[in-house]
Amino acid sequence: MLNNLPMSSQLIERIFSLYEQNNPLIAVESPLQERISLLKNLTQKCINSGINCYLWMLEDDKLYQLTISDWGLAFSEIQEYNRIAFKVVREDSFEILRFWKTTQLQGILILEGIYPWLGQGATDADSFLTAEWIKSALINIKLYNHNSCKTALLLGSNASLKSDIAGLIPTITQELPTVEEINDYLAQILPDSITLVQINQIANTCVGMYLADIETGVKTALAIDKAPLGQGVGCGVWGVEKAPTTIFVQAPSSLHPTPYPQHPIFDNSELVKKVSAYKIELLKRVYNVEFLQPMTIPVGGLELMQSAFKGYKRLLTPLAKSYNLRLPKGVLLIGPPGTGKSHSAKACSQILGLPLVIVEWGNFRSYGNMAEYKLKQLLALIDRINRIILYLDDFDKGFAGDDDLSRRLAGMLLTWMQERRSDVLIIASANNIQWLPPELTRSGRFDEIFKIDLPNNGERHSIFKIHLARFDKRFADGGDAFTPEEWQRLLKVTHRCVGAEIQAIVERAAFSIFCQSFDEETPALEDLPPLQITLTALLESRKSVNPLAIREADRIESMRNKADLQGLPSSPVDSSIYSLGDIDIFGS
Repeated sequence: MLNNLPMSSQLIERIFSLYEQNNPLIAVESPLQERISLLKNLTQKCINSGINCYLWMLEDDKLYQLTISDWGLAFSEIQEYNRIAFKVVREDSFEILRFWKTTQLQGILILEGIYPWLGQGATDADSFLTAEWIKSALINIKLYNHNSCKTALLLGSNASLKSDIAGLIPTITQELPTVEEINDYLAQILPDSITLVQINQIANTCVGMYLADIETGVKTALAIDKAPLGQGVGCGVWGVEKAPTTIFVQAPSSLHPTPYPQHPIFDNSELVKKVSAYKIELLKRVYNVEFLQPMTIPVGGLELMQSAFKGYKRLLTPLAKSYNLRLPKGVLLIGPPGTGKSHSAKACSQILGLPLVIVEWGNFRSYGNMAEYKLKQLLALIDRINRIILYLDDFDKGFAGDDDLSRRLAGMLLTWMQERRSDVLIIASANNIQWLPPELTRSGRFDEIFKIDLPNNGERHSIFKIHLARFDKRFADGGDAFTPEEWQRLLKVTHRCVGAEIQAIVERAAFSIFCQSFDEETPALEDLPPLQITLTALLESRKSVNPLAIREADRIESMRNKADLQGLPSSPVDSSIYSLGDIDIFGS
């Protein structure tokens, strides 16, 4: 029955299930934006069950009893708790732990501000002693309050516990809402004129956000002004009324949703677009990722890999699932820099029609003690969104240090890849495959490994035409302006150039032609002559580009050789009219 409840209700039921089992300590991980909703729902459940609910916050070191009034959530100060006014040592700030162990009060006590002392290691002696004191106090609460109808609920956005205490405290995590829960919520706050089909479209766009974020995003998209105080439309718009011993906090509309004003004309496509833009910006700020919708991009070469991507699309169909066929656990792209690994991930997004989330894997190392929490958050997001491509850029750089943090992060990722059930395609790119732990490259982890090599003549011809078409209309839609002999000359001098270097050559040539065609005076934009890039400009531009594969030949050849041993070819043998067979790698 519990699985049929909304996520928020499931969270409350799980808390009460542990309370009814006389657990003196419970850890709850809940995002800050959902905090007031959680407090309101938990308080209401306590009232319905005849249980007292209390709240202590490190900010003011006061103990409140939570109740529900016409104003919303009410905080009544408990005078019995005599906090230490002048704190001599840091432990005095946590006097509430000693108080709760011995007080006659019963029910659920919510403690905010404890987690930072229970997760990361102490940086100095005083912090270490404080952390040990808090840990000892919690252990005493667990022993002293067993079977006493008293539960201390540790609440915060990161419920990271040290290993020596993690086994003593059951942990509950508030998960992202499902699309069904989002559907139900949107139906309460959107105009009555919107249809169920439109609501479902918006709900699918909102997957990956918490309800409070969804409300803010929808409010922003509809350009609704803030309601007057006392009629808040979002978390953070609360009416506050002070009394001698009671504070009233109005519940946000995620608890009592306030429908938006009626709109005579409802443009659902525009709303979806604006909510999507809000979501992309939110994910970038919260998770430090780039979220891209499927785009139309041309790809020069790499036909074998593109063919594999087309096969992955068939694995997403119900027919494939009926035969227990699934996407590969992961796809690894290896090869020298600039050969198009990131571009290949975007091409896969285009072929599969799935959004792409780009993550710089090496960034996790910069989070220090928060690295595992950040990765756990990201993987939970990806799982909830489902039907998405997770691209781990520069995957090898995250393991360059070969330290304990790298191994822990790799272990978390491997466990998730092995156990996940979502339709998520993992693509990772690496320049130096030797930096990756061996367990990452065995079968069953990254099932497909493609070598993305230096482009051959036929591929360079395609890449040149793609970039030339951006500036010179003669090359658009399969057109051409060079003879085969001119192409042969250009391809010969750009041997061992990668796609990024070809792009630079074309852009420099286009700039040179532009400067030659126009003086400093700006011509009328409606009468602009076409920009025509010449072979001479391209050859001249080539002189200013020193290809990495020539400049760092030893390193690049080492990368290519190691990739040959591990990866499948991503391109067939060059069968174009420009194929010249073997060429001296240092040829000009």
